[in-house]
Amino acid sequence: MTVGLLLDADEQVAAYLFKNHVSPVMSYDKAIGLVDSGSLVGGILLQSWNGANIELSYYGRGTLSAGIIRCLARILLSTFNPARVTVTTGRKRKRLVKALQKLGFVLEGTQRCFYGQLDCARNTGVRFVMFRGRLEILARLKFAEERQHA
Repeated sequence: MTVGLLLDADEQVAAYLFKNHVSPVMSYDKAIGLVDSGSLVGGILLQSWNGANIELSYYGRGTLSAGIIRCLARILLSTFNPARVTVTTGRKRKRLVKALQKLGFVLEGTQRCFYGQLDCARNTGVRFVMFRGRLEILARLKFAEERQHA
């Protein structure tokens, strides 16, 4: 599977995500589609932009690649210029937690009752953050700057 990004189709991507992956419908700042063979197979919601932090939600099992990560990092930097990117996931999603840490996200804390009323592990969110320096490395901007100064 070769997955590409669908840009500048925020409403179409958001409608797909709210129909297939996300409930309830929520506000967002940008929606980026994940496309395979011309069809949407997932997407990325960027939300709660406050001038320094943007929250990222990724939907599309088996679609993450180095190219997607690099492009996403570049989009984040050029569109939002964030100091940090935040991702929250379920505590029990061990593979995703490891993948986030491998990318350079660091554990910021847990949020009890994040996914439901009952205070239990199933409803506990784990919050990760990636700071700008690491985002620049993923976008390969830092590497390019270091080569120019050498």
